[in-house]
Amino acid sequence: MNTTQARVVLTAAAVAGALMLVGCGGKPVGATDANGGVDTAPAAVDIPAGDLASDVLKGLEADPELAERVPADIKKNGLTIATADGYPPMEMFDEDGKAMIGVDMSFARAMGALWGVEVNIENSDPNAMVPGVASGRYDMVISGLNDTEVRREKVTFVDYAKSAGAFVVAKGNPKGIKSPDDMCGKTLAVLDNGYYMQLAETYSEDCVAAGAEKIRILGFANDPEALLQLQNGRADAGMNDFPVAQYRVSQSDDKLEAVEIPGEALFGIGIAPDAEELISLTQDTMNQLMDDGSYADILDAWDLSGMGIDEATINKGN
Repeated sequence: MNTTQARVVLTAAAVAGALMLVGCGGKPVGATDANGGVDTAPAAVDIPAGDLASDVLKGLEADPELAERVPADIKKNGLTIATADGYPPMEMFDEDGKAMIGVDMSFARAMGALWGVEVNIENSDPNAMVPGVASGRYDMVISGLNDTEVRREKVTFVDYAKSAGAFVVAKGNPKGIKSPDDMCGKTLAVLDNGYYMQLAETYSEDCVAAGAEKIRILGFANDPEALLQLQNGRADAGMNDFPVAQYRVSQSDDKLEAVEIPGEALFGIGIAPDAEELISLTQDTMNQLMDDGSYADILDAWDLSGMGIDEATINKGN
């Protein structure tokens, strides 16, 4: 996710004055069972009304082998995830304005269900998410983050989905924008300080190297603000991930359309590089979800089947 809007801490349910997802039944996750061992019974992961994959999530139970591998601090305190709203359908607020939903949040809840732990979702400043994982404030970041070489300097990525980029243009594509070359000499509105800003700068450099005019790049703090420039005529196109572009188009009253950009990027779950056990567990969990069909069902629920990959990998992004 590439927005820079200030964030507040949010989760799917309010309990004891803190907004976090909690287990039910009166027994905390990680409590000692009657035999003196760690209880791996599934935590009651709260599922917001707007989570389109709720039927899939309700069918998941804690897997004893995976639950046994959960780091002790996560068993005790729950899985703390950093994300940032404003990038639908990857992550966004539910209609109540409090709970976080989106395909990434469905995957987060699926992991929590299989591990038998609470899931604490914190809506964060996008610029603080990766540093927050590196510092130990968060266990991981799941926020539509592209696995890039620069980000791998601070976190290790478990790659879980693919996404082509897309230009968002006015309906009918009056400027004839079909490829990055068509943007030379035109104005592009993108999220500031993120993957697509970097990509826009690369496209502009390619234009100049080919003897064409550079791209006029406008950077904004959030995706809706960037797209507003397209709608008011200040920009010729916007740019972001294809599933996000499709969602924006669907909400535009038939005023916009998406033009897929050739090539694919990988979305990754960012984890501190020294958290080797958690990295391995997360990869194995995502692969189990892929193998048993739950992964595909979650993507289908969000109408994002085209994002599916066959295997969760480590640091295989561009």
